[in-house]
Amino acid sequence: MELRHLRYFVAVAQELHFGRAAVRLNISQPPLTQQIHNLEEELGVSLFDRSNRKVSLTTEGEIFRKRAESILHQVEKATTEVRKSALGEMDTLVIGYMGSTILREIIANVRRFREDYPMVKLDFVIMRSDEQYEALLDGKIDAGFVDLSVQPMSDRFASHHVDFDLVVHEKLCVAMQPNHPLATRESIDIADLKSENFVTLQRHLFPSNYDKVVSQCEQAGFSPNIVAMSEQTDVLLAYVATGVGIALVPSCTQNSWANEVAFVPLSQTAYVDVHLISSADNQSKSLQALRRYFS
Repeated sequence: MELRHLRYFVAVAQELHFGRAAVRLNISQPPLTQQIHNLEEELGVSLFDRSNRKVSLTTEGEIFRKRAESILHQVEKATTEVRKSALGEMDTLVIGYMGSTILREIIANVRRFREDYPMVKLDFVIMRSDEQYEALLDGKIDAGFVDLSVQPMSDRFASHHVDFDLVVHEKLCVAMQPNHPLATRESIDIADLKSENFVTLQRHLFPSNYDKVVSQCEQAGFSPNIVAMSEQTDVLLAYVATGVGIALVPSCTQNSWANEVAFVPLSQTAYVDVHLISSADNQSKSLQALRRYFS
């Protein structure tokens, strides 16, 4: 199997028409049809259903299409990177992140990196933690900032050699209205929050953060009464400021909300961790340099 076979297959899979695919590939249709037939014979499966004068992908064809497109994307990316390196052009790192709070925590290290490597362009793309893992493995991002627990994700992706660097290790504190009866305490035992309404971040966006809040409450003998959820920390703290409920948040969030929200440390020690993930197979000098600023 050669790369041209993948290109031929992907063209037909996207066009679902051998004639149009042949025009797109700038070849005649008979050789294209023969190459697809050879590919199917090599794989031992039918990739296309050609019945009723229509061309459609079989289940196996759909599976192969996704992998073939990913492989071709990787090849294209590798080719571009090599040519840029040879020409001395600007390198680009695409980095996933979860939200503005994370950016505030990493901005100092990013600034130092930019000062030392001014020719490297950083493109930040906001996406969920689980989306970042998939994008990393597909080669769509070079690195990502995620709050997923390292151990289960490292098991899941062990064969892909995903590297983890701990970049944020923040204690949880209680965010509440300044006039709340508990707001003047030096610290709060989480058991004292049993009767409170809670607001949290969306679990599908911040699973580790959400699970940490729930587990801390359950360890204290109760399940939190969650009345509202948010996709952004700033919106979460707006809920707190308007009295919707209290929240357990990383202590770093208090920097921009100190006038509207009271932040009280927890008696228990609980942390929220954020990791920088990258592929061990990505040997980009720029990526390795970026990792050093967060290791």
